[in-house]
Amino acid sequence: MAHGTLRAAAGFCHFMVFASAVIVTGLVSWFLNGFRFRGSHIVYTEVIAVITIPIYLVAMIAPILKSYEGYFLPVNFIFSYLWLTSFIFSAVDWSGHLCRQEPLGTNRCGRKRAVEAFNFIAFFFLLCNIVIEAFLLRAFHNDRRESNVVHKERPVSEATRNSAASATPAAAVQNGTAPATQV
Repeated sequence: MAHGTLRAAAGFCHFMVFASAVIVTGLVSWFLNGFRFRGSHIVYTEVIAVITIPIYLVAMIAPILKSYEGYFLPVNFIFSYLWLTSFIFSAVDWSGHLCRQEPLGTNRCGRKRAVEAFNFIAFFFLLCNIVIEAFLLRAFHNDRRESNVVHKERPVSEATRNSAASATPAAAVQNGTAPATQV
């Protein structure tokens, strides 16, 4: 794949993570503003979403630069685990019949499932971004390796070309077994 295609795919994945974080932040902030219950899982989800927004705002712009080589690969690893944890928390708290029993926003199952869905979307695009940026990093390192290879060739001039063709080993001349040269 061309570097431009990989950078565009990385930029798209960064945008999807950013958009998911903005949506999760909005929904969870609505829950925290409207209800007094503040469990550790909902606070964790809010904190991860809020931290993700400025980081991936910068990450969306980074692939535009031609010198971008997949620098966000370690960040994607870290945030993929954080978003996976957030998804697990929301799935454990709100899946199935638990949605109606949760003290946070009783009978607001649509919004709770939206948070759960966007947690998964952010996690999915972080995984995609890990693969894309690994390919991008590898492609740039391969290009660097190829550009640093030095091909040494012996300079050839007319004088060295003629002398190399007519040269005979000194030992062969002394023994009288020198090969016949054709003119």
